[in-house]
Amino acid sequence: MPRVRSFMKIITYIMLSLLLVSVFACSRSGKKEKEPNNSFATAGDISLDARFTGFMDTPNDRDFYRLIVDKPGVIDVNCSGVKGINLAVKVWKGEEEPRLLKWLDDNRKSSPERLANLGVIPGTYYFEVLQSDRDTRKASSESAYELELKSREAISEESEPNDSKDEADSIHQDREITGFYSPAYNRLNNNTENLHREEDWFVVDVVLGSDMPALITVSLSGVTEINAILSLYDADDNLIATADNGGAGEQETITGAGIQKSGSYYIVVASKGYTVNNDEPYTLKVAMLERDSGVEMEKNDDFDSANGIVNNVITGKINSRKDRDLFLYTVARPSAFRIELRPADDMDTICSIYSKDNEKIIDINNSGSGRKEVYPNFFTDKDFYIEVSMRSRDSLPTGEYVLSITPLEETEGMEREPNNDTPQANGIKGNAISGFTSFRGDKDYFRLSYDSRVKERFEIRSGRGGEIRVSVTDPLGYIIKTVDVKGDKKAIFSEMIDKKGYILVESLTESYDYPYTINLRGGE
Repeated sequence: MPRVRSFMKIITYIMLSLLLVSVFACSRSGKKEKEPNNSFATAGDISLDARFTGFMDTPNDRDFYRLIVDKPGVIDVNCSGVKGINLAVKVWKGEEEPRLLKWLDDNRKSSPERLANLGVIPGTYYFEVLQSDRDTRKASSESAYELELKSREAISEESEPNDSKDEADSIHQDREITGFYSPAYNRLNNNTENLHREEDWFVVDVVLGSDMPALITVSLSGVTEINAILSLYDADDNLIATADNGGAGEQETITGAGIQKSGSYYIVVASKGYTVNNDEPYTLKVAMLERDSGVEMEKNDDFDSANGIVNNVITGKINSRKDRDLFLYTVARPSAFRIELRPADDMDTICSIYSKDNEKIIDINNSGSGRKEVYPNFFTDKDFYIEVSMRSRDSLPTGEYVLSITPLEETEGMEREPNNDTPQANGIKGNAISGFTSFRGDKDYFRLSYDSRVKERFEIRSGRGGEIRVSVTDPLGYIIKTVDVKGDKKAIFSEMIDKKGYILVESLTESYDYPYTINLRGGE
């Protein structure tokens, strides 16, 4: 009899254990799908914050779930992986004629699919679980997937889908909004330039209080392992500015983009290389400032959009390694101009001068990183353009540059560039010549002309910090006398000139701030 009671206890213990295992297994696996559920009409009801399990009974099986939403919010959509099967999830909106909102198909076989922030409003949503067309489809009646919809309230964040201009989320000036690089792919994006790229679109409405343009700055925080690209468009889909300077995990910023008129402007956030981060959000912020005429305004990367220079000085910033800033200077009267570009400490600038007809006159890149570039005596009687860029091999500078144009009081005998060979030689008026070594290795020619053979006396000063080589040539340009002159020291020599000849000034050590001088004493 005791043995019977012991046996019955064992049987009871086993049955209770099996029951607990069953209950525990059910709680882990969640609610199970009910077939048939392969259409909108037969979709099974699903609820938030609960797990639902299902099987791919056939290679072409499709499981539909219906969700009734009664208040706005955000849903984190999770679909677990099934060994050997590549699952995808489609999200639909609407009861009578459901519209496809998102198509999750990031990963390959055995991997989960996720959308971190589906924005929902009251209404009917459908979730379709199916097999991706990127792998061979097959049935699996033993391994189940789990579909879970985790809900939360939306607090100043993007609302997926916001994948296009028409679906853009509103963003307000001086307020932050968050978002996710989730999912990695957008199967509904058929733009051939960025095929299947997941994009987050935002719209900011700008009202200008006067006729003056405004400047917009867009800041995007860095996210682990994400190499982001940030773009700004106007309402006509014209690209105003792009920021693509940082690497993975680094922030991107569009600084000082010009807004010429009131209206809607669109910001696009995307990741390069179809990378994803479902857990760490980015932060996006927009700020507006009234335009200061002394500050560069993007977009100004071509002649048609060049910024005018007011009051002879303007500051700017290089926003990408390929950025080029164009400025237009209006000439009131013929003059020589000192053009000076002071870069940020970590910037190696190139200053290029163009004619009003868009023809390049010269590139100035003599001094190296963090040092000013100068063209000390550019003479013109027409408007001209200045382009500021950076050497492409350098890293993106962090600071601003300052570009200044100073009209010079022209004096008799002042050199006029270009005069780099004998056909361009300057004539000499009076008894004095002054000029600059305008660029590294500069050569300046001056034409000597007399009525008869004379003995000319030359007094030469190089200018503080500079060194020049001065030569006198015969009428054919062959050198007959040469002297090197350094700094403020004076060099004096005499030479016979047979009616005609040239003075050649060659730069040995450039001084862009102080001119050299040559006085002709007429045989004194």
